[in-house]
Amino acid sequence: MPVRDQGGYRQSALVLGAAQLGMAYGIANTTGDLDQAAVDALLRRAADLGVTHVDTARAYGESEARIGAASVKPQVITKLAPGETDVPAGVQASLTALREKSATFLLHRAADVPQAWDGLRKVKDAGQADRIGVSVQNPAELLAVARLSDLGYVQLPCNVLDRRWLTPQVAEALSGDVVVTVRSVYLQGLLAAGTAARWPHVPDTQRDAVVATLDEVAADLRFPNRAGLCVAYTLGLPWVTSVVIGAETLDQIEENVRLASRPGLAAAEREMLLDRLPELPAQLLDPSTWGSAR
Repeated sequence: MPVRDQGGYRQSALVLGAAQLGMAYGIANTTGDLDQAAVDALLRRAADLGVTHVDTARAYGESEARIGAASVKPQVITKLAPGETDVPAGVQASLTALREKSATFLLHRAADVPQAWDGLRKVKDAGQADRIGVSVQNPAELLAVARLSDLGYVQLPCNVLDRRWLTPQVAEALSGDVVVTVRSVYLQGLLAAGTAARWPHVPDTQRDAVVATLDEVAADLRFPNRAGLCVAYTLGLPWVTSVVIGAETLDQIEENVRLASRPGLAAAEREMLLDRLPELPAQLLDPSTWGSAR
């Protein structure tokens, strides 16, 4: 598993998403809420395969507690509860659940920056945070938080269909000593499901054409499947450190490690892929609008 070094902070190309470890999560979930034995096995296998970090949050049910109870686990990235006002208390609650002295701490939403960032900086100064950062939803939020003092970590949603992040402003904002982990590389599972799922705000004919193009390019570039192409596209972006992908089974972890262990797409390959894909409605890229899709 490739490990990337960002200013002395070493993180594997794949980060294990841990929402599934604390609650029944995701439309593709087939195992329900995992018990402690299953969590132990997943974390041990991830560590054995070279996954350096697991990504969790106070909002992910029992995830922090189950990670904390595991005998072997990667390093932890966690997020304060949305709307947390007492940052030191929130951090201590997470560290207690995780049974750790420090972790990487993020604000779960950019809206919490005004009331929480100074508190998070104090936590870092006290040695309880390895790095601090923010989970953002869109480029506008990224550009706003990029100016924060001590910003060392950003998590954002990006995928092969999402061209919003391909601007000079985004590249400049992420050009410093900032770890960038990308979530939603499969667009909430739509890219992996392909034609088996209904795509909000997109007619089936356009969905089918996009899926066919992704499959063709994956075959041309000798990827085993469409998912591998999606991961390699994201890891090829010059400002990306890692992708975060959840797993419920050992087979899923092993497959995710295989996909993230391949080199990211080169610039010419990314350009070729984007030239062959149409630009899609902005609403498709924003899951918060999917409830209004017809």
